[in-house]
Amino acid sequence: MTQNEHLEDDAELYALGLTDPDRSPAIEAHLASCAECRTRVVAAEASAAELAGALPPMPAARPERRRFVSALAAAAAVAFAATAAFEGYTAHTATTQLAQTDTALIAMASSHFGHTTLTSEPGVVAKAMYARDGAWCYVVASGVGEHAHLVMYRNGTARDLGQLSDSRASTLFVRGAGRVSEITIVADGRTIASGRPVY
Repeated sequence: MTQNEHLEDDAELYALGLTDPDRSPAIEAHLASCAECRTRVVAAEASAAELAGALPPMPAARPERRRFVSALAAAAAVAFAATAAFEGYTAHTATTQLAQTDTALIAMASSHFGHTTLTSEPGVVAKAMYARDGAWCYVVASGVGEHAHLVMYRNGTARDLGQLSDSRASTLFVRGAGRVSEITIVADGRTIASGRPVY
């Protein structure tokens, strides 16, 4: 793939995690330098998120229904993977990591949620998924460094909600944040990513 070529249909397939893994490095390198294709991938993610938001609430789990809950969580992981895919190599890593985060998946499967891509410094990509009622927020980011913290603003007050995990795909799941006006990632005393949820 040359600099002047575009992803075409691969943009939507990539957003859904359906492209050949061998092609991922070339696609991710292209996304890093092509605003048009990044916009197309984000639009595909938004469409997938709307479809995922239409899922009915998940019933409370009972011991004899664990297999059903596991299957529903796996289905939610597939739907959520479409919203979690974002610019760069983080998409595939985040999908794998989120599949292991049962608490986040169950919260997402049982509520309507929105998502926003955070405006970030060069080299940082970040996305926030959040319950429309403010019950939880899940942040996935790449390139944030070792000591990045999630800070949210509500009623003009900043609240540090903790350090993101230190890995290729840094994450933090927060319950009870409420309907915040701004979601930020702070590292070394400066804001490196920020965005405003739309409830």
